[in-house]
Amino acid sequence: MFIGAVLMLSSANTGALAAGKCDGADIANGPFVYTVLGVTQATFNGSGGTPVATNFSITAPSVDPKQQSELPDLFPGEGQLPCTATAFATISALEIQKVGDANGSPIDPIEIDPSSTLGLSIAGAFALTPNSKQFGIGETANIAVEVSNPNVSAADYGDYDIKLAAQAPGYGIGVGSGLQFSLSLRASTATDTTPPVVTVIKPASDEILGVIPVEIQAYDPVTLPASGLAAMSATVSSAGGAVSNLSIPLSLNQTLLATAGVIVTGTGSFTPTGGAAGPGVGTTDALAFTSSSRSGIGSYTINAQAQDGAGNTGYGSKSFKVNYSVTFTKEFSTNPCQDGGNGQCTGQFKFNVNRSNSTSDGAFMYDHTVEVMLVRTSDSVVVKTHNFGTGDPKDFVKIDTTPFYQTNFKRGELDGPPSGPATYRAEVYFLDVDNNLVLQGKSKDVTF
Repeated sequence: MFIGAVLMLSSANTGALAAGKCDGADIANGPFVYTVLGVTQATFNGSGGTPVATNFSITAPSVDPKQQSELPDLFPGEGQLPCTATAFATISALEIQKVGDANGSPIDPIEIDPSSTLGLSIAGAFALTPNSKQFGIGETANIAVEVSNPNVSAADYGDYDIKLAAQAPGYGIGVGSGLQFSLSLRASTATDTTPPVVTVIKPASDEILGVIPVEIQAYDPVTLPASGLAAMSATVSSAGGAVSNLSIPLSLNQTLLATAGVIVTGTGSFTPTGGAAGPGVGTTDALAFTSSSRSGIGSYTINAQAQDGAGNTGYGSKSFKVNYSVTFTKEFSTNPCQDGGNGQCTGQFKFNVNRSNSTSDGAFMYDHTVEVMLVRTSDSVVVKTHNFGTGDPKDFVKIDTTPFYQTNFKRGELDGPPSGPATYRAEVYFLDVDNNLVLQGKSKDVTF
């Protein structure tokens, strides 16, 4: 049974656009962003049945804070549509796919035209309030949804994936991922064959290394006959399998067996390596993370499941990242290097690497897998890479006793080498739990 998941998409960097669009105004560019606030699945047997209520939020693009100025904030527009501070969007079922047959067995996805007879029936089952909105820059709208039985013919029973999304043609705003809703249409039956609905509420988004909160909600749908919710469980795995099906103990707010329709919430947590407060691995240079003893940053998935009294199992999942908090305290070069100088001109960078100060103690993290890449901003080419070392910071990434990370790049030692000043940024990478080199922070641009 498909349980929809909503991806949080970040707005694209608009610095390059701002200079050429809308008389230099600050451009809010990118797709709409969606957040799930309720259930993402419904099942109807035969005709009728109780409508299912859910909701989600839509946020219009904002101006990148790094590109913010005192000029007006505008959407970029397209074609003949002028730049504007607001954008009108309609909200509807934009895409429909049939992904399972009448028995719930997966099939090769079949695209359903929303304007066809079947498409109109399924799209019409979703009542959205509001179904249109004049969005301001960065504005969020909460959308209430009531899903009813579309009462399709028996030949059209099966599982459908529906994308509910905002569309603002001509304003230069992408549709985005939308709310992915799974609708199961079945024949009437006297046996409970409807699995529980399972949703992973937390983590709500990417997390900073620390104690990661987990919250699962599940209920047995009120589709007669209903047998009630009998069990819930959750595990976590990393993308590369270094962490595999680690069980997460859950504390439930309801006693099981729970009556059909009653939402049961299970809460718990898991702690990636290095996330627990207090002394331990990663908190001193002697206990620093290495390539053979890595920290818990990386990509993870929470997998949850619930069983009803008839033995049907429903599933839910959510993927997210665990990152360090990387803060640059120095991004510097001196004149005449910014507009002249020679091969001795140097870009200097210092930064802190910490775990969460809300779910942990905010401690400085010692990680010898660090790599800092100097990237030329004009074409994103890496012109020099420094790895961890204890020597001169012009050759290595050094952890000072203060502590902080420090490295310097000399113009004459860059690839090329360049004959004059250019603009660069420093990108900070570490090995994650699965031994992948992952980006954890970027500096501001420095010219030398």
